[in-house]
Amino acid sequence: SRVITVLLASLALCNANRPKTHCEQHRDSLHDVPLIGAFIPQCDEDGQYRPQQCHGSTGHCWCVDSRGQERAGTRTPPGAPTINCDEPGKKQ
Repeated sequence: SRVITVLLASLALCNANRPKTHCEQHRDSLHDVPLIGAFIPQCDEDGQYRPQQCHGSTGHCWCVDSRGQERAGTRTPPGAPTINCDEPGKKQ
């Protein structure tokens, strides 16, 4: 348990020392000026855009490329099965 805690703390320190990625900058800029209902991008542990993004207020989900741009034809409405962003033709 202590080894895991030290490892996680080390990883957090390493990430704190690297420059922020585009996703992290995008996300953080929206946190600075909170707008009710605004979409906040979701970044993974490496700071890259998560392949699937979801809008918390509307319930819509979609796939994005490595730059965070929506991939055409992947948006799903609330309650619909989400698209598998690794294989956009398949629903999960």
